[in-house]
Amino acid sequence: MRRVLLITAFLSLLNVAVFVSGETPRPDSGGVADGARSAAYAIAGPPDTCPFNIPVVSLAPHQVDGFKWGAVIRPMGDPCVSHIAVEPADGKAWYVGGQNGLYMTKNNGQTWTHPLGGMVGALVLSPGPPQLVYVGVANNLYLSRDKGKNWNVIAKFKQRVVSVLVTPNGLRVGLGWSTHAQPSGVFSSNLGGGFLTFHAFGAGHTGLIVWTLARAANDGTLYAGTEIFDHPQPYHPPFFRSTDNGVTWTNVAGTLPWHVIAADVRPGDGFVYALTEGAGLFRSSNKGGTWQPPVNPAGPSVSLLMDPKMPTRLFGGRVKSGLVTGGIFVSNDAGQSFKPIGLAGVTVGGLAVNGMSTRLFAAAYASGVYVSPIP
Repeated sequence: MRRVLLITAFLSLLNVAVFVSGETPRPDSGGVADGARSAAYAIAGPPDTCPFNIPVVSLAPHQVDGFKWGAVIRPMGDPCVSHIAVEPADGKAWYVGGQNGLYMTKNNGQTWTHPLGGMVGALVLSPGPPQLVYVGVANNLYLSRDKGKNWNVIAKFKQRVVSVLVTPNGLRVGLGWSTHAQPSGVFSSNLGGGFLTFHAFGAGHTGLIVWTLARAANDGTLYAGTEIFDHPQPYHPPFFRSTDNGVTWTNVAGTLPWHVIAADVRPGDGFVYALTEGAGLFRSSNKGGTWQPPVNPAGPSVSLLMDPKMPTRLFGGRVKSGLVTGGIFVSNDAGQSFKPIGLAGVTVGGLAVNGMSTRLFAAAYASGVYVSPIP
């Protein structure tokens, strides 16, 4: 299972909403079908498979290279999760998203609530102040300003929300386009979704899944990693850079051999990390002018987390598929090399750390949430 399959298979089915701006209160607690499904999981136990016929796996507690992974934690019994965010000021408060919606816990996973139903495509927590939590559910973008007590729809789009970036001057939203009939690009707005504006990538750039958005804190340069939904041959998916706050974009993919599914930028010097799906982590010290290939691509392939306390330390998750065992990896040398630190046997799709970077959280698809102290 590739992460693209988790998202793009749904795009043609979720292509009917039109975008609006301004906040709309959510009138319910998340569809009846999703709520009933979660309740059934909690009562009868997890299903045997998650969507795309992926068998559910439960890893036993284990230790690898100082990382000590506890037993799997499943929100209301749901193993089909792939996103996680943790409040920096309260490491017991987690937000977990997946196929059946958004779950929240305030006590380290002992009890859960299920405020939003539907497939979660993006989950971002901005620590603030004030703390803001954004969740992309199908074509809708939700915002909570009060740590999950209330949720408002702040924007609706014609395609699925798959990436969200919070910047000092507003919000950036990337969609999963499944057609070449419309231009692809990035939406910008204020933090509440107002003044929503579309900025196209440029002529000829259509049918793009905007998997990841990143920003350089030192100079405000923006980056967008994209996949062309139908993989035309020859396949050269663009990786974009913007130096004018996202108004115009330049393709700086250069020697990148495949699409970038996750990216981040070191805050001090603008060093770019670009994780390709399957070809490893590429790095650039000159804003994508040139790319340094991985020494060994056998590391992360689907998720990437730069440690906010130590930007040269990276965590990454890998897909489990066929002979590829999945798992989680760490790099202590700015992505030059990675080593496995556990969770072999599952696809690690979402990563988070607590505010002090002393605990590492992993959302594993068709398994659940795993937590380890960081040695």
